[in-house]
Amino acid sequence: MLFLVVVLYLTTTINCVSSARTFTPSPGAVLTRLTVDSQTGRVYVGAVNHIYQLDRNLSQVVDVNTGPVQDNKDCEYFDRDGQPDCPNLQTSSTNNYNQVTISLHCDIYPII
Repeated sequence: MLFLVVVLYLTTTINCVSSARTFTPSPGAVLTRLTVDSQTGRVYVGAVNHIYQLDRNLSQVVDVNTGPVQDNKDCEYFDRDGQPDCPNLQTSSTNNYNQVTISLHCDIYPII
């Protein structure tokens, strides 16, 4: 089995000594997008079935599981819990490919 290992490096210089910081996602995770919030230094990483929030030192703060979900490409209606609401269609487990990761600020809280 082939595991995709992706490591992000952030190099900082402290007292003329260079150190590398790393982030290693969950085993088998496939990373799709990366965004750095210029105001806070937070790093947001989109992946298949996950969105990670890292601090400026690349330490993981949050790992949000976004899939897989039960879905059908022909179902356009969802209930309040975000589940497909198409009783006549058969659903299957579908991966969530997080393709857009942006950081917007609205007053106090960032919107991701």
